[in-house]
Parts: sequence; C-alpha cells; structure tokens
Amino acid sequence: MGTWETWFEKARKFIKYAEDDYRLGRYDSASFFAQQSVEMLLNGLLLERTGARPFTHSISEMLNTLSLVYQKDVPHDVLVCASKLERHYAAARYPDTGVVHYNVWDAEEALECMRRIIRYVDELGEHI
Repeated sequence: MGTWETWFEKARKFIKYAEDDYRLGRYDSASFFAQQSVEMLLNGLLLERTGARPFTHSISEMLNTLSLVYQKDVPHDVLVCASKLERHYAAARYPDTGVVHYNVWDAEEALECMRRIIRYVDELGEHI
C-alpha cells in the first residue's frame, strides 16, 4: 500500500473512532478523532497530488494548499469548519489549552465539520 493510501486508511479508522466515541459519550476523544481524521485525509490527499505533505496540523493551511493544487477556492463553510476542528488538536487532550469539559454539542459540531470537509473532498472527485 502506497504512503498516501496509508494516510487514507488512518483517516478511515479515525472517522470510525470519532463516531464510536460520540455514541459512547466520550465527547473529547470524539472531537479529537474528528480533527485527526480530517488531518490524515488532507495529508494523504496532498501527498497523493503533490508528492509531499505539509508539516503542520493546520487544516486551514492544508485546505488553502489544496485550493492551489485544484485551482478552486475552498468554500467559506469548509474553512469555518476547519477553524472549528483545529482547536480540538490540543484542547481535547490538554486541559490547560482550551475546553476542560466537552459536552455533546462540542462533539456534534466536530463530527458535522468532519463530515462537511469529507464531502468537500468528495466534491473534488477524491474518495477515501
């Protein structure tokens, strides 16, 4: 399996982890895995399309790079979702960096943003 395929496989696993943790009421880890699934997906897509991946956790930055690759603007709602997801990279794991107690609506928003960005990637003609 090629390297970009490995990133896609990790993205698929993290999507499942996010959904499973949400159902189990583990809202912090559901939010974190939602962020991670998108990060893995975009890293894999950039690796597939450009032969390299950025060394960043910024989903917004990766989406902006994809807009150059595809020569297509990223929709505003997708960029808003990227910004919302980015906070979960640290906040869901470290109590002194953000949300201390995650609740159902935090996780619902994270999963909806995960799904929105996945739909955007599908709209680009890429499917994980």
